[in-house]
Amino acid sequence: MLISLRPRLRQVADFVPSGARVADIGSDHAYLAAYLLLHDRAAKVIAGEINLAPAQRARQTALNFGLQDRLQVRLGAGLTILQPGEVDTVVVAGLGGNTIIEVLESNPPVLPTIKRLILQPNIGAAAVRFWLCEHGWAIVEEALVKDNDIFYEIVVGEPGETQALNWLQATLGPRLLERKPAFFYEWVQLAIAQRRRVAEQLLQATDAAAASKRAKLVQEISELQEVIK
Repeated sequence: MLISLRPRLRQVADFVPSGARVADIGSDHAYLAAYLLLHDRAAKVIAGEINLAPAQRARQTALNFGLQDRLQVRLGAGLTILQPGEVDTVVVAGLGGNTIIEVLESNPPVLPTIKRLILQPNIGAAAVRFWLCEHGWAIVEEALVKDNDIFYEIVVGEPGETQALNWLQATLGPRLLERKPAFFYEWVQLAIAQRRRVAEQLLQATDAAAASKRAKLVQEISELQEVIK
């Protein structure tokens, strides 16, 4: 019996190196973990959950697919469930950018033993990219996935030489800017439209803070428009 994943998690799975020892933090039902094992992408997976109910769901998934020997479910916060050297790949998918950063900072001795981070922030991807580059993680690959009419960014980091990111690179992703993959132009146009709506709303305000925020948005719109010319 195999398991099917939605497009965003399939792309996350594709970034997992063959034979990796994986920690999936915030695994919920552990469907990604089960998929990696059933498709021989991972040698073992540790699924981490901070709450009991999703941890129980993950354990049930391991039982349903007969994966109890290779899929461990642990209850705890972020990387605190791990010992240094237990895994070489960490996946954090479906959380906000600031929460992902909290996960990465939750157990400092573990992070230097990790070879690959696969991160899928639902919001706040720019903050994640800035954090990676400020902490010695090179952004080696990125993907943009459209899943049920929602865009998802996936960022892959590995220890290595980093680059200082400007606002545009952090917002759109240095690798995505290089490749401009499928849906890239539609995604940027959406980002422009969102900023225009906010800028128009700020026209009604008269205070200096609103004027400053609107000027910043207008500048961002201009930079985004240059990308898709």
